[in-house]
Amino acid sequence: MSSAANTQSYDGSIKTIFRNDAVNILPHLLPGAIWQETLDIEVLHSPMRVDRVYRVLYKGKTYILHLEFQASTDPKMAHRLLIYHANVWNDHKHPVITIVIYLFKSSVPTSPLQEFGEDDEEILTFHFKVMTLWTEDANYYMKHKLISVYPLLPAMKRTDTAILLKAIDEMVEYYQGDETELSQQLLWFKIFLARTDTIPEEEKKKVEERLDVFEQLLEESSFAQRQRAIGEARGEAKGEAKTLRKMLVKIVTARYPALTELAQEYANHTQQIEKLDELITTLSSGLDEGRVRFLLSRSKSS
Repeated sequence: MSSAANTQSYDGSIKTIFRNDAVNILPHLLPGAIWQETLDIEVLHSPMRVDRVYRVLYKGKTYILHLEFQASTDPKMAHRLLIYHANVWNDHKHPVITIVIYLFKSSVPTSPLQEFGEDDEEILTFHFKVMTLWTEDANYYMKHKLISVYPLLPAMKRTDTAILLKAIDEMVEYYQGDETELSQQLLWFKIFLARTDTIPEEEKKKVEERLDVFEQLLEESSFAQRQRAIGEARGEAKGEAKTLRKMLVKIVTARYPALTELAQEYANHTQQIEKLDELITTLSSGLDEGRVRFLLSRSKSS
């Protein structure tokens, strides 16, 4: 699988972080924008799947705001954004503002993308915005209490142990009573923490220890026990397996991008909840890439 394909798999999943709090997040991504509607990606006519699309009021006019997430270098990114832009514009007949959000340090495209013909005749100019997490200030998002963005904090600048521990505590308080959402947000936090190279390993361990405490509490909570009981029912088993398959691919893609295709291949052919759960637990222990490749290959063939 190509690097671009790996990236699309991972970035398509990160969009869930922006799913429930667009009203508060969008004005910080596009100052002055007012959320009006989250457009259902499943019913967009565009032949290529985009990450997040919103209808916003901006400068007194209706716009379509398209967010695209990118985890690594893609030399064709600007051209891909142009295709998305044209199709979203065709679908909605409103001007489209495109923002590509880079999650980890990599080469980024330069706006605008231009096309020239004979004698340097300008044929097309496409403007888009680029946001890089590693240049974003973690303190800004903490100050504005953008809790749903907290899982991204480990990838931002001016991040340290104190900030991350405080962020975890605020997430736990904010999602009190919604163990499912808290569990998902803590998982993303842990994935970004593992992937970032801006935090020393000894500092990472301190934060991981705090995450482990809350994960254990969630696991032992009565809610988790009820969920496991429900999951034993035949009707829920299929859904639980689907969730575990997605989680497996997310973890592998975040930590071992080169193995995404192998993880997806394995996930596509198994429904065994116990097997998926066991493999996810093993992968979370910080194995090297060679060992993970061996486990995925062995599991896939067994």
